[in-house]
Amino acid sequence: MLTITPAFILAASAFLRAAANPVGPTSTSKGGSGSSTDGQKFVLITVPPFPTDTSLKVIPDASHPFVAPGPGDKRGPCPGLNTLANHGYLPHNGIASFEQLIEGVEEGYNMEHDLASALSALAILGRGNAFINQVSIGGVSELVPPLPGKIDGKTAGGLAKHGRFEGDVSQTRHDIGEGDYQNFQDDLYDQFLTYVGRFGGDSPTTGNASVVTLPVLQEYKYHRFLSEQASDPNLEFSIARMIISYDEAAFVLNFFPNGTDNVIDTTILGSFFRNQTFPYNWHRRSDPGNFTFIQDAAAEILGAHPLVPGTNKNGVWTPDAPLNTGSTFTDVHLNIMQNLASSLNDVTGDLKTNVETLLAALAKPFGVDPLKVRPQGTPGQ
Repeated sequence: MLTITPAFILAASAFLRAAANPVGPTSTSKGGSGSSTDGQKFVLITVPPFPTDTSLKVIPDASHPFVAPGPGDKRGPCPGLNTLANHGYLPHNGIASFEQLIEGVEEGYNMEHDLASALSALAILGRGNAFINQVSIGGVSELVPPLPGKIDGKTAGGLAKHGRFEGDVSQTRHDIGEGDYQNFQDDLYDQFLTYVGRFGGDSPTTGNASVVTLPVLQEYKYHRFLSEQASDPNLEFSIARMIISYDEAAFVLNFFPNGTDNVIDTTILGSFFRNQTFPYNWHRRSDPGNFTFIQDAAAEILGAHPLVPGTNKNGVWTPDAPLNTGSTFTDVHLNIMQNLASSLNDVTGDLKTNVETLLAALAKPFGVDPLKVRPQGTPGQ
């Protein structure tokens, strides 16, 4: 049995510092951008350069006003990405490329380059189309068809599809077996506010018990886990999902506060979660937030109530068997690979070029060789 403790995540944090149907170009393809397969035009993926400006500044600027999403625009389970799309830091229709995702979170939240690249790679590999370099930040879109040959299922899914990116024990979304797991839920947000009232800090502008603090996330995340463990007979909380779930809470504490004073009060919280817009006179953080930063914060949140990763089977909590790769961080990376489609190993030509670029970006923060630890999951899951 593996218990997730602060030491579990901090060990990773220290290290983070330092098929059937193979798919390739058609006979008419010449390779490179512009080749085509199954009627899809190939787009070469490249890791963009590091940003030149990582300073404190007002977000949004004058050229990125809020525009509410229209009927055809995609929005999903991540309030941070939804906010970026509503302000045009991501395409307003919610369909983004690998490069656009990286540049959007870097500009909007001052997220560090390798962290941004790894998360964006997971998005494209897990729920997008790596051949055309597109992913929906919400649900299925006709603009993001399945991979050529449908080697990872009949749809690309989008980030709202349960499993590889979206998962159980969300802060403001229900589990997949219990209701709406894609869209913001007022009842869960009200629970969140209750915990701010019980454990939050005071503010001279927004009042007593109105500031989201470390104890708020420590207690609310534990409450969400206990609630779903008790009510969701199919709860899945694997090692990777657990770490990502607590990283999500760490993002709230470290990317949503106003960079001028590093405070996130209920007004700011509501702006991001409920309204999906940047707060008035809000500044992004003053230096890039990286993997180490997020893992340290996640360890503090989890440290109040260490958990055992596992699954509810017929309503009975069953701990996961240890992966035993040799370290916590490689366990987490392996668990991610266990969910990405094994059919990605069989691709050829242009698609292989993009897949290998993305796997390398995803593996980099974990210090794993992407040629040795490969996707192992069931296609289409």
